[in-house]
Amino acid sequence: MKNLSAAILTAFLTGSLLSVYTGSPAVHADSTQIIVSDSTELTAALKSAKAGDEIILKPGKYLPDPKNGHWRVFEAIASGKPDQHIILRSEDPDDPATLCTTATDSKCALYITGSYWEIRDLKVSTAGKGIFLAKSEHSVISGCEVSEIGDEAIHIIDDSSYNLVENCFIHDTGLYNAKYGEGVYIGSSKNATEYGFECHYNTVRNCRFGPNITADHVDIKEYTRGNLVEYCTFDGTGIMGENGGDSFVEVKGNDAIVRYNTGHRNGCEKQRYGFDMAVLVEGWGQNNKFYDNTLFLDNAEVNILKGWSCYGESCRNTAEPADCDFYGNRILQVLGYRLAGDANEDGLLDRTDPAFLRDVLLTKKVPHISPENADPDGSDMLDAADLTLLKRKLLQNDTDEKAQIYVNFKKEDTGKWRMSNGLGEKTVTFKAAAESGMKLNMGWGYWDPNYEDPAADKKGKWLQFSLDPIQTDENGFAEITVKLPPDAVNVALDLYSCSDASGKREPEAVSLAEVRTT
Repeated sequence: MKNLSAAILTAFLTGSLLSVYTGSPAVHADSTQIIVSDSTELTAALKSAKAGDEIILKPGKYLPDPKNGHWRVFEAIASGKPDQHIILRSEDPDDPATLCTTATDSKCALYITGSYWEIRDLKVSTAGKGIFLAKSEHSVISGCEVSEIGDEAIHIIDDSSYNLVENCFIHDTGLYNAKYGEGVYIGSSKNATEYGFECHYNTVRNCRFGPNITADHVDIKEYTRGNLVEYCTFDGTGIMGENGGDSFVEVKGNDAIVRYNTGHRNGCEKQRYGFDMAVLVEGWGQNNKFYDNTLFLDNAEVNILKGWSCYGESCRNTAEPADCDFYGNRILQVLGYRLAGDANEDGLLDRTDPAFLRDVLLTKKVPHISPENADPDGSDMLDAADLTLLKRKLLQNDTDEKAQIYVNFKKEDTGKWRMSNGLGEKTVTFKAAAESGMKLNMGWGYWDPNYEDPAADKKGKWLQFSLDPIQTDENGFAEITVKLPPDAVNVALDLYSCSDASGKREPEAVSLAEVRTT
């Protein structure tokens, strides 16, 4: 496999043999162009829209008909097809058409119910709500500016999944009701009765948020799965902190990924967190990942990530000031993931991995690459053979292997180490390091916040467990594996004593090399 021909290698590197999802629109077959220049024509075009139509808006403002008493000013209920999207776009992206209502306290400017839409290069302004996608799949909102909005700017709602919001500029929202002034809102509150909750696998990419978004810039609601926020920039100026809106991104759903974003708090005193997780419904707000984000938070008391009773993983996030910390009992601080083929080291095998490896081989810049994971053939060199093996794993759906997660820990004292939270319910291996043949007497413990002590009439207790003596191997390592209960927090490993053939040794002779789990 190392001797691939130049033609095949070029094909691999340029992507012609490697299909990687990028969110790009499908081919538009049999397109029918409809040019509109006023609100009456736009209303008619939306009402009669069908698969393959391309509705092109001349420059200017599109205001509602004063006789239109409907809440939805411009509305369409049609759906496109995978190869025949319905496109709604400005004729001139440099002089975009602007959809407006009459004020920021009422009406939604654009409400699309249907799939396979593309909404491109529009401005939406002076409205109660901006753009809605409802019961929509595989639709795109791209290159739009949404501002001067009373409540939320873009809402993906009512069982809408697999949609993409990209390259948008969203600012000045919540002008009528600050607590509902989200930039992008995915899903619905648990109290909603008129909408479906299943808004899964939507992507918000390369968008610019702020200033003056009064609530969370992206709010991912309960009952949603697998939503992605990446390559966005956030300006915290104007966050008001009402109704829990005090972060760049809040996640109440499961399996969300927030990565490669940059956030500037810009001195906003109401912003308390970079990112936030919350449990609004039991079983939700879990298994979310935050990695490779850069946050400028101004104040060490502002947390990178908050999440009580929410399991989340934080990896390679950087913050200024550097001593900004985490606030929560189930946030796992990950040092890295080890998984053959996981080129971007996010703990998963997916189509992002060959895309990153391909770009590295083309000498393009990527946010992160793991040389160890991206080298599945073990040659200590990244090349087209590794790309071949990785592509094969994905084509064969050989992606069930779990990553080894390397966990952050701190030396609390000589012979004592404190682990990251988030290890509850996991099997954890501690790897101690010393000279070969040393005997170690060790123990471990954790705080159980739910332990009930009737005599003391209070909850919570530190539980400590001694281990049988262990001996380091010929390489000077000894491993201890324990299974933690679900509620374990503040896990610590203790060295009671150590010795070799000559007798007792000082505790400084032993260190903790690594902590890992799956």
